[in-house]
Amino acid sequence: MSNIDINSSINNNIINQNISNLNNVENPLDLQNNFLSLLIAQIKNQDPTDPIKNTELTSQLAQINTATGIEKLNNTVGNFSNKINQNQSIQISSLIGHRVMIPSSQIVHTKDTKTEFGIDLISHATSVEIKILDENDRVIYVKNMKNSKPGVYSFVWNGLDLDENKVLTGKYNVSVTAKNKDMNVPVQVLCTAKVHSIITSYSRDPIIDLGAMGTTTLSKIRKILK
Repeated sequence: MSNIDINSSINNNIINQNISNLNNVENPLDLQNNFLSLLIAQIKNQDPTDPIKNTELTSQLAQINTATGIEKLNNTVGNFSNKINQNQSIQISSLIGHRVMIPSSQIVHTKDTKTEFGIDLISHATSVEIKILDENDRVIYVKNMKNSKPGVYSFVWNGLDLDENKVLTGKYNVSVTAKNKDMNVPVQVLCTAKVHSIITSYSRDPIIDLGAMGTTTLSKIRKILK
């Protein structure tokens, strides 16, 4: 029978090598295999006078199971996130060719056509006054509303001024004042524009190209029109 020198130092090269491998793997299966290799190396090189305790093995096994579980969870969440992004891209691309309503103090009007615009009323208002003004700030259209509930409202302007004359093609300013008795009510003017193209990105809000109305983002769309 061979003798064991309990005073000699233990060769830890195998253990250190396996620990290094254990820290650098990402695949859960490789992680488990490396753990088993590390465990065998520890048992083979343990000090006979101070063998590895069961609690230490249990603790190491619990750690490897936790690491494996976290890795599997990360993979599942990553796959789920990719599916959501793919579905979102498909839904967003379906906006191309549709008209949308976005916040803007200006509307684009084409002569001899009707122009649609709207407002986003934040809370109940007893009175709402909407005005369309030309480039000289001359009022050419007025619309009044009473006892309006909060929400998005759409209107159609026939392109005629207060004297029933056709106005020219161009951009026109819109102002709106909403009150609940004597208190001002927050309200936004909405213009309509056609979606020409979309630039999607996972790191930011998709950019919507609206042609003559410039660009906007998906989060700013208040209503999708037919």
